Amino acid sequence: MAVRSQLKTAFQVHQELSLEAAIHEVKNGQSQASAAKIYRISRTTLRNRLQNSTPSSVGAPTKFASHEEDRLAEFFLACSDQGVPLNRYHCLQIFSEVAIELGMQSTTFNDAFFNRFISRHPDVSLLITHASNRKKDREWTTELCEEYLSRLRSLFDRGFLERPEQVWNLDETAFDTSEMYDRVVARKGVNQIPSQFDGNEKECVTILPCGNAAGVQLKFMALYAGKVHVQSRLDDTFGLCYHAVNSSGYMDTVHFANYIRKEVFPAINELKFFEESGKQVEIFCLPSGQTSHLQPFDVSAFGGVKKKWKMYLRDRKLVKGGRVTKDDLLSHVVKLWYRTEGCTERYAFNVGQSLQSGFAKTGLFPFSPEVIRQTVKLHHDPQIIERGIRREIQQDFGPLINILKDQYNISAEKDLEDIKEFIQLKQKGITPGAVLANVMQKDLFGEAPKKQRRQVNRQLNTEPGALITGPEFVAELEKEDEKKKAEKAAVEAKRKAAAEKKKKNATKEKDESPTASKRKASNVKSLTSKKARV
Repeated sequence: MAVRSQLKTAFQVHQELSLEAAIHEVKNGQSQASAAKIYRISRTTLRNRLQNSTPSSVGAPTKFASHEEDRLAEFFLACSDQGVPLNRYHCLQIFSEVAIELGMQSTTFNDAFFNRFISRHPDVSLLITHASNRKKDREWTTELCEEYLSRLRSLFDRGFLERPEQVWNLDETAFDTSEMYDRVVARKGVNQIPSQFDGNEKECVTILPCGNAAGVQLKFMALYAGKVHVQSRLDDTFGLCYHAVNSSGYMDTVHFANYIRKEVFPAINELKFFEESGKQVEIFCLPSGQTSHLQPFDVSAFGGVKKKWKMYLRDRKLVKGGRVTKDDLLSHVVKLWYRTEGCTERYAFNVGQSLQSGFAKTGLFPFSPEVIRQTVKLHHDPQIIERGIRREIQQDFGPLINILKDQYNISAEKDLEDIKEFIQLKQKGITPGAVLANVMQKDLFGEAPKKQRRQVNRQLNTEPGALITGPEFVAELEKEDEKKKAEKAAVEAKRKAAAEKKKKNATKEKDESPTASKRKASNVKSLTSKKARV
């Protein structure tokens, strides 16, 4: 069982060293009494250590054996890796169920036991979860990763990933003008602590930066919600950013295309690295919903930027005139982003260095398929466990089976197969806890999300301010359906009547046509001639 290592005091270190020195002297022929007196150690402690060089820990034994606790800790970690983390309550339930299966007398466990369990396993810790969209997670499987790699490999073979100046990344993020939440000192018992700020708490500005794998930064674009450009927003920006507006404040294709044409393409032509090689510019879109582990800005840059921006907003709250508004936000962002005059090193964003690290961590530059494959985690593709289990390892179990039969009297076919399966899982690096967690994950969520047709959700258009209950809603829908059926029947009857009328008119016109009159007259003449001959 792993034990959490703790820092020792100088006195504890001195005692251990003195004890080791006393043991060394006794082994060299000195008496235990004299050695204990010289190094000021208890004779009982010295005698016990000489008899048992590896004493057991002090205290009562744990409820579960060492190997059982290790298996439980392994299972908890496997559940976390596969997207079904267990909280304190779940773990206590599992402890009780395992104790019942083992036939233990005490099957109740409390928070104190859980805390001691955590302290005995340094790899296990209580952390805060974040909501992860399962649909997006399942869209990043091993097969999709290989498709993504094949497209990147095509760019690499064509020479687009040879130098860091060739690889550029664009991404967007939002900057707020105030902190919505903070931990402050206040009067005990007060439920709400007001923190005043200028403007609207919903205000934020979309920032679109662009940089390459060498750390070169271009002018970023700031997109505001509105209809007109405001001159004061560009004060003290030194021409290092673009100002844009639209009705929503969110990025659209028009502004993105204009930024590419006005800023990115001229920078590429100015640096000459495409003119020298004669290659074209390729715009490569990352897989949808996977930017958190494939986008260089998201992986390494934006986290540090947002942290320092929050520090900057926090420290300016108590500075006269220091609050940031949407009208002067760009001057502050430009100062921290590009380290212009007045920038404090503590708040500088250091985007260039972070972006270089982001390209390396995402496997884009230097191009590394192995780094990209490692972004597929167990909670993205649970089939990794099954593929590992099904992978065959060719080896001879004959000698092992003979030993089990001769020395351990294990001859049942099922027992031998179970032992072989356990050994193969160990060789593949798959633990029993991982297999169990994989089964639980599938039982909770199914094999994979299936596309299903959404259930039709009826809607009712009522007058403003109308209140309605469930039965009234159904009754109104039935009335509306009957009205639509009546209208449809009326339209159908009108159509049939018009068709019948049109058919009668066509028949009448046919009878009254000149050809019909001539045919009728000829019939009359032929009849008259026949009578005359008779």
